[in-house]
Amino acid sequence: MFVTPQIDQLKASELLSKRKRIWSSGRKIIKVELTWLPIYLFQVTLIDKKGNIKSDKISVDGIKGEFAFYSEAEFSKMKEPSGLIPDFLIAEEDAREIAMSEYKRLLFKNNLKTGSDAKITFVSMGSKFHYPYWTGFFKNKEILDFEVIDALDGSTQGHKMRPVFINILLNT
Repeated sequence: MFVTPQIDQLKASELLSKRKRIWSSGRKIIKVELTWLPIYLFQVTLIDKKGNIKSDKISVDGIKGEFAFYSEAEFSKMKEPSGLIPDFLIAEEDAREIAMSEYKRLLFKNNLKTGSDAKITFVSMGSKFHYPYWTGFFKNKEILDFEVIDALDGSTQGHKMRPVFINILLNT
């Protein structure tokens, strides 16, 4: 399954070429390409000491195992989407272990802060899908560089995700 991109290539190119600092000029983008990040999605259900039930969706990328909370997006059943479509490099069991470890750490921190005693009652099996990002390639002095934006909202991806995309670019 693939999440439907909301930003087209022309808009992505415009966003990627904008200047990043006040005194800098805009970048000349050499190429813009759609990159599909493989993701595992898990549903976690919690119950607190008052009996309140809460649910969170969490994701772990299938390349390096980065954890994140997940916001809903529209899926489409594309047969052959264009762009880079890397394979999952992390097994589902490993992704689930990463998800639980990170989630438990955040839950413990939250419980300490709020005085709550929420506990995990259920974790779903991981579902697999691909999430779209636009990758823009440009020259930075004499070095070829890239930047990645979310293909749904245009937000720039930070330093945490850069190694994930480097891995994709080097292995596809």
